[in-house]
Amino acid sequence: MRTRDLDEAIEAVSKVYCPHTVQVAGAHRDIDVVLEITRPTSQPLVELSYGVPVEIDAGNFPRLFLMMHCAAGRAAARQDNREAEWRKGQTLPFSAGRYTQLRFDPAFVQKGLRLDLDKLETLCARWLGYPLEEQLQFSLHPFSENFERIWRRTLSYLWTWEEGGSPLGDAPRAAFDEFLLTLLLHHHPHNYSEEMLEAAPTPVPRVVRRAERFMIDNAETPITVSVVAAHLGVSIRSLQAGFRQWRNTTPNTFLRNVRMRSAREVLRSGEASVTDVALRYGFANPGRFSAYYKSAFGERPSSTRRRGSSPTRGSTED
Repeated sequence: MRTRDLDEAIEAVSKVYCPHTVQVAGAHRDIDVVLEITRPTSQPLVELSYGVPVEIDAGNFPRLFLMMHCAAGRAAARQDNREAEWRKGQTLPFSAGRYTQLRFDPAFVQKGLRLDLDKLETLCARWLGYPLEEQLQFSLHPFSENFERIWRRTLSYLWTWEEGGSPLGDAPRAAFDEFLLTLLLHHHPHNYSEEMLEAAPTPVPRVVRRAERFMIDNAETPITVSVVAAHLGVSIRSLQAGFRQWRNTTPNTFLRNVRMRSAREVLRSGEASVTDVALRYGFANPGRFSAYYKSAFGERPSSTRRRGSSPTRGSTED
């Protein structure tokens, strides 16, 4: 959407974020609002600019976790009694339930990610292994330089994927959602950061075997490791400790290998493209899928599919 009507802009942005007021600062009146929303996963990407300096009162940010990247210009924010500034190339995390005010300069362009509050807090609880006693709150300061590079690269991939016009399947969407939230929980400070770093008990081998069976039985569904942990009634940290102790691997690696073997069987039939098979089994990046596949089976997935689709398959190679 593009508009010079401030009321229209406020109404549209309120639907994406939350109810708020906007005041144009100084004598500037040539407002030019650009709003673009894409949804490669369940958590929308939002690009927004006003073209003039504005001051925004967003109230208590009801149920809104927002990772706001500054693509151009500068901005300042206040949440309760905390203040922060950020500039081009930096991302600032906003937490729900805090009284929020913002100031954007005329060149400010944000590329934000609105997080799913329920998914975020559920995942945090699954890492800990117990319900959250208080609402999750991120520290109000820009991401570290190292995390900013990781975050920007990840979101750039999502923007690029959406522009390609090919929607992600259920499994890649679920995996990407969890990947983004896990990045935040592990790389930016919050009120549960110290607890997440505490050692977790190692489960008995029987729990690991149950996890393996669950992943094998549900390889074609959009499960993630956090779903496996919740199914078994253990924390993600404990599940990881169990796989390291008893299998010398990780739950994610085991699940990926299970899906690889299933994908190989489909490719052998020659009935689906490599990209379709990759997306079906939770791989959002076909190139990475091909790399994993070649490492596991010694050939590219296209070679397996080509052999499987050949009219003479089985007559000379089996």
